[in-house]
Formats: sequence, C-alpha cells, structure tokens
Amino acid sequence: MNSNVHPLVAALVLLLTGVAIVTWMWFSGEAAGIGGPAELKKDRDGHVYVQIQSYLVEHDANGQFLRTHDLTDMGVELFLGSYAFFSNGDILLRRGPDPRSFSDNFRAYQRKTNMQAIAPESLDSGLFRCDLDTKHCSRFGEQGIDFKAAHGVFIDWTRDEVYVSDTTRHLLRKYSSEGVELAPPVSGFKFPNQLLIHEDRLLVVDTNHHVVRAVDARSESFGADIERMDVVPETANIERQTWPSHLARVGNDWWVNNMRTGMNQGGVYVFDDNWRFVRRARLPDGADPISLVAVGEEVWISDWYNDRVNRFSTSGKVLADLDSAGLEAVLEESRVQRRHYELLSYAGILLFSIVMVALLLQAFARSMASSSAEQLASSTQETSAAARPLMLQPDPKVLKKMQRMGRAAVVLLGIVALMLVYIILVHGKPGMAMKLLPAVAGMAAVVGLVFWLQRSNIGTSIKLEGNLLTLCDHTGRQSSCTLTDVRYNENAIATLDAVVFLGRPMAWIYDHDKLKEELFPRLSETQKISPIKMQQVLFEQRHPQGVVTVLALAGLGIYAGAVLSGAVSF
Repeated sequence: MNSNVHPLVAALVLLLTGVAIVTWMWFSGEAAGIGGPAELKKDRDGHVYVQIQSYLVEHDANGQFLRTHDLTDMGVELFLGSYAFFSNGDILLRRGPDPRSFSDNFRAYQRKTNMQAIAPESLDSGLFRCDLDTKHCSRFGEQGIDFKAAHGVFIDWTRDEVYVSDTTRHLLRKYSSEGVELAPPVSGFKFPNQLLIHEDRLLVVDTNHHVVRAVDARSESFGADIERMDVVPETANIERQTWPSHLARVGNDWWVNNMRTGMNQGGVYVFDDNWRFVRRARLPDGADPISLVAVGEEVWISDWYNDRVNRFSTSGKVLADLDSAGLEAVLEESRVQRRHYELLSYAGILLFSIVMVALLLQAFARSMASSSAEQLASSTQETSAAARPLMLQPDPKVLKKMQRMGRAAVVLLGIVALMLVYIILVHGKPGMAMKLLPAVAGMAAVVGLVFWLQRSNIGTSIKLEGNLLTLCDHTGRQSSCTLTDVRYNENAIATLDAVVFLGRPMAWIYDHDKLKEELFPRLSETQKISPIKMQQVLFEQRHPQGVVTVLALAGLGIYAGAVLSGAVSF
C-alpha cells in the first residue's frame, strides 16, 4: 500500500496550505489597513489639516502646504477616532495604543453597545490636549477620559466647549475645555458620527438612524431634539449609500457623505439650506470618501482608498486633486509600506502554488513510472477469459484516511474563518470583509467539493467474470459490458454508461498493487485511452472528478482572463 498517501504527507500538505492561506489573509489585511487621507479639520486661523494614519499634514487657508506633524511625537501609537482644535490652536486627540479587545470589536461589528468604562487603560492613554508646536500634552479631564473610538468631536470656539459623539456607546457628551462634564450623556442615537454647531443648534450625523439631527447645544437642555433631516434621497437608496457619516456647510448648502453598509465607497450628496436634495457630487470612479471641509471657494473630500484629496468648487465643479508636497511624501511612505505587505501576502499564494506544483510533478512522475511498469507486465502476461472471477472495492484504509483529511480541512477552514473575523475586528474596519470573505468562501467551496469527491468513492466496485466487466458507479448504478467496449487508464475505468474512479498517484482509492497485478493484465482486449480522454469520459458521465476538474480549469481561465484584461492585478 505504499502508493497511498501517507498521513504525514497529508498533514504536511494541509499545514503548508493553511500557512499559505493565513499568510495571504494576514498580510492582505495589514495592507488594507494602511489607508490614505481620512479626517479633514480646520483650526481657528483657517488652516486645514489632513489626517493620514498618525500624521497631520497642515495647509494654510489657501491650500498651500505648510508642514507635517508626526503625532507619534505626542504619544499617538494608533490614531483612533477624530480630533478637533481649541480656539488657541491646541488639539484634542487620543493617545496610546489600541486598547480594544476582540470582544469590543466583535460587539461593534454586531452593532451592539460598548459596555466598557470610559476610564483610560493607563496614565498615558486616552484624550489629551496637546500643543502641536511644543508637543506638550495634558490629560483631558482630571481622572482621564478614553472613548477608544469617538468618531465625532467638535469644539465651540466661543467658549471652548467640547462636544463628543461616543460612537460605540450611542451617546452624545459635552465637556468644558478642561474635561469637566457639563451635562449628562444623551442617549437615543445609533452610532453618532460628525458634529457641527450651526445657528446655535448642534447637528449630529446619526448614522444608523440614517438622518442628521439638530439638538439643543445648551447645557441645561443638552441633547433635546429640535429637528431631524432625511439625508438619504432616492438616488442614494439605489446606490445603497444609506449610512451618513460626515457633513460640511458649503455656502448655503449642506454636503453629506452617505456610505455603504461596510462604511466605505460612499457618495457625497448636496442639499440646500432647507435640506432639500439638490444633486450628487461627481466623485471619481472607485472613490472612497471619508471627510469633507469647505476651504475658501472649494470643497475638499478625502479619499481613503485611492490616496487622494478630491477638490470641488462650491458649485460642484470638479477641480484637480490637492497638490501637496507634504501629503505626497506621507502617501509615498504609505505606498511603500502597503506594497511591502502586499508582496508578503503574495508569498502565501506562491507557497501554495509551489506545494501544488510539487504534488502535480510527483504525481506525474509516479504515473509515468507506473505506466511503464504496467506496459512491461502486460507484455509478459497472458490474459484469459476463463480466469477466476475478480471483485475489487475501494481500500477501506484509504477511505478512512480521506475522511480524516476532510475533517482536518473543515477544522482548518474554521480556524481561517475565525482568524478572518479577528483580523477584521482588530482593525476595526468591517469593510475589509468584502475583500477577504471571497477567499474564505472559496476555501469553503473547495472543502465542499472535497467532501463531494470523497462520497463519489464510497460504494463503488469492479467485477470481472471472464469477458464480462460489471461496474457499480458513484450513484449506485450497475453497468455491464464485454471487454471490447471497456475504456480505461490508470486513473479510471468505464463501460458505455458508467465510470469508476480508481485514484491518482499518492492517493489511490483502490489497492493499486491489485489493479496492476490482477485487473490491468486482464484488460488486453480493452481500449486504453489518454488522461485527457478519460477526463472527458468522467465529465460526460457527470462523475464528480470530471466535473471538479472542468470547474477548476474554468476558474483558472476566468482568473487568467481577468489578469490579462487588467481587472485583477499583481
């Protein structure tokens, strides 16, 4: 039985395949996590800041690049949430590493309320008020405050009062400039995002309620409902862009970014002063807008996925992208880092390909050697129609090994699926699921096909009596014919309307020694056909082996066509 697959070889193949897939998924996730421009903010002097990862790229009121601020110098290990400027130019932001646990991210992904306290994890983490010039920071709030992911922060420069969207807790909060709570938290929101005060009303982008809400900003009646504005016109419903996240006041109009379910690939919709829909901004194809800000007679929109800041006139005319030396320098660094992770992810694909090619080459070599041995044996042996009856069935040991391999594949799939969930939630970007889920779905399909192939071997049999061959195929159907009507090769044997798969090198279903010594020598009157012809017979008989082979070749052809057409690139 030395032709059968060895359990250690099977385990090694599964291990290498798992390592290859996990490597590809992990580093693909790391690459996807390196985004482009995100939050856009203005200080009281009219300077515009583009946040990209842990950098703030500062521009003057005319859009000219001034300097780049490295937030890691102020203790920002991973930029989370939003930021805002006080009237004196100080910035309010979050310092420290990402403290969110797997359960925190999983609850957020499920749209459940964050139940963790807002106390900081350490003395150096949480919200801090910092001077961008001196890098000096002071704790915001006497005991410290850390929302982990407050995606809306607005500071009223008339009093330096701070308004915060505690996004994952679905609350609205108000603080003094020193971090003293001025009013109790207000509930009734669902993932509130950007905030803005206009005409003494606090506007709240209430994302999961699909509206912009105007509430009372005064401390004594903080959060009282004033008005709710529908910002999802019919065209946004058609585009499935129904989750508002950011807004900007542009002249007498309102510009709102409505995202898709994965909080990505949004569209910017323009409304008049009374919140009547006017038009949709003409973003480039594949745009992934995040934040919006009015800069003089222009509107800037950050495009996280495409590494750009789009510019429009206030009337909606498309202008050239923001030309900023500082932004380009950070983007170039990001591209290099992203490319590094992409190359590492391709290493996983390469490893998987090497494993598969090695197995195919080994199988081909064994097949050639076995074919030569068979031809030598057939030339020295005589077949006889009067020979004793021969009955062959699948090797039960092989079937058990295949069942164990199938169960191991299911376990591996489960591990990879859990890792996928972990990667998505740790990065805090559910939209990454759209990029990685197809790989897991593909693995699930492969595992399903493997189980289908296994079942196609159970219950089959080969019976030879004199000149009459009887096959019981994978459906349980029996078919008999004389040897002159039989077609076979090392991998399968077929009558006119049935076929039995015998296996392949390293994975024989039937005892290959018995096939070579007892069956093949008695098939001198039959027609031995090529592997390609046998694949055609397998497919015509709707045998799983033939169907799966055709599906695999079709998939490779589609993928190759996509690569050549540019739809998929490396």
